[in-house]
Amino acid sequence: MTLPPGDQLPLGRTPVVALSPDGSQLVYVANHGGIRQLFRRLIDRFEATPIPGTEGAESPFFSPDGQSVGFFAEGKLKKVSLSGGAPLTLCSSPSNRGASWGPDHTILFTPTLTVSDVFLVSDSGGTPQSLISPDRNKGEYSFRWPQILPGGKAALFTIWTSTRFDDARIGLVSLKTGERRVLIEGGAYARYVPSGHLVYARSGGLLAVPFDLARLQVTGPPVSILEDVSMNPTTGASEFSSSADGTLAYVPGGWSVAESTLVWVDRKGAVEPLPAPPRGYATPRLSPDGQRLAVAIEGTNPGVWVYELARGTLTEVAPSVLVPSPIWTPDGKRLTLRFRGDQSWPIYSMPADGSGTRERLTTVEGFQVPGSWSPDGQVLAFTEQDLKTGWDIWALSLDGKRNERPLLQTPANEGGPVFSPDGHWLAYQSDESGRDEVYVRPFLGSGGKWQVSTDGGTEPVWARNGRELFYRSGDKMMAVAIETKPAFVAAKPKLLFEGHYELGNYAFLQNYDVSPDGQRFLMVKAGEQATAAAQISVVLNWSEELQRRVPTGMK
Repeated sequence: MTLPPGDQLPLGRTPVVALSPDGSQLVYVANHGGIRQLFRRLIDRFEATPIPGTEGAESPFFSPDGQSVGFFAEGKLKKVSLSGGAPLTLCSSPSNRGASWGPDHTILFTPTLTVSDVFLVSDSGGTPQSLISPDRNKGEYSFRWPQILPGGKAALFTIWTSTRFDDARIGLVSLKTGERRVLIEGGAYARYVPSGHLVYARSGGLLAVPFDLARLQVTGPPVSILEDVSMNPTTGASEFSSSADGTLAYVPGGWSVAESTLVWVDRKGAVEPLPAPPRGYATPRLSPDGQRLAVAIEGTNPGVWVYELARGTLTEVAPSVLVPSPIWTPDGKRLTLRFRGDQSWPIYSMPADGSGTRERLTTVEGFQVPGSWSPDGQVLAFTEQDLKTGWDIWALSLDGKRNERPLLQTPANEGGPVFSPDGHWLAYQSDESGRDEVYVRPFLGSGGKWQVSTDGGTEPVWARNGRELFYRSGDKMMAVAIETKPAFVAAKPKLLFEGHYELGNYAFLQNYDVSPDGQRFLMVKAGEQATAAAQISVVLNWSEELQRRVPTGMK
């Protein structure tokens, strides 16, 4: 199945394909005109149609009767009827690591990225109830990618124990008692296939083991059954889905993060590539003097690297970091970033050249993302994920008490805080209006807020002179002239350029930066591997081959 010209599968941290239980239809996530949305295609038809109201959707999954689709968007777990009508919000879900719809009108899901419980919620909405929690004493970081087994009495889930999902475990949990045990060591994203198998992902391929559904036991050794299936090494998500009629849908690609390139783009859209080698770049941040670039590189061995623009050298400064999101201190001497540690996700500081020891900055538990330092280097604004309120904006003051306090904590999702160059204002992203927009509010003192974007906006970044604020609206780079004296005034946004560059669709991270003179933008451009992600492979009667290669004794 080939997507229409210009459309792409946004391969990344969450799954993009889902087959209906009877195998008659496929729902997938695609980027269309800079907007991520669900599309539906009947297996016996050539055309796909968008599902209204699913903008920003991730991780689609079908209801047992195949008449509805669940998905995550805007920090919520939602469902939509395929016969028409607006999507319904079921509950809050700040992020997601998968969901499954059971036969008793319940949905099993994981609402956060790390140290996440598995929750149950009614498919008509309500308050989620925790089913199981990771055991920190056993080195369990989070649970993810659940699937309710036929009969609705038990479910599979992935137990993340390290940065490598080849070392993850496949668990089984009783939905009635919450009792759980490990089925498989070394694998992720397990799915039950009605032929009597568990199929799971490892190293960009699929393995299968025979499985006794009545006794809930693995009854044989694993067998490799398919290579080159797209799998994300940072989340364990594998791009495959199967149905009861023996159909398999998957996205080719293997065990990798798509390589990208770093490019300069001027205010008119002219592109100048940097001579840095293609890698899995994310969240580039220019140093205060504009001479160096701190950038995360994702993949099987993620880390933080510093690129010297004048010399063209790329040096690793912090290995084994997962989604580190580095930012510079105002003096350019240190990097602020995330390390995984002590089953929590605090923010640390370390020398920018990689020497010396790192210093833990935050003490609150939970998933945190550094946003911006105040110009005097005394306050760090960061984004914190909370199960009840979603994404919130916090501040850490480097006084004697290392005071951490919420700056903006509402039922809406707020994040990506960036200080203005004078330190008086804070720009950020929020979905309080029902869609993501960019706002500015005073950092200290009383005062309201101003909506700066007018037709959706994400990833705000200030110009170094404080007189412009940049943001993105899909594939568009927008600029807003700003005046702060005698009062705050934002002009009408204007389009600078439009082009397909990688968006920061993760924890409100800005996936670009602006040169000190405000004339060029350092962007991440997808490589050929990512732009080629426009095809879904569908295999009919796949269960027959599975039975032949991995006999179960079933008739």
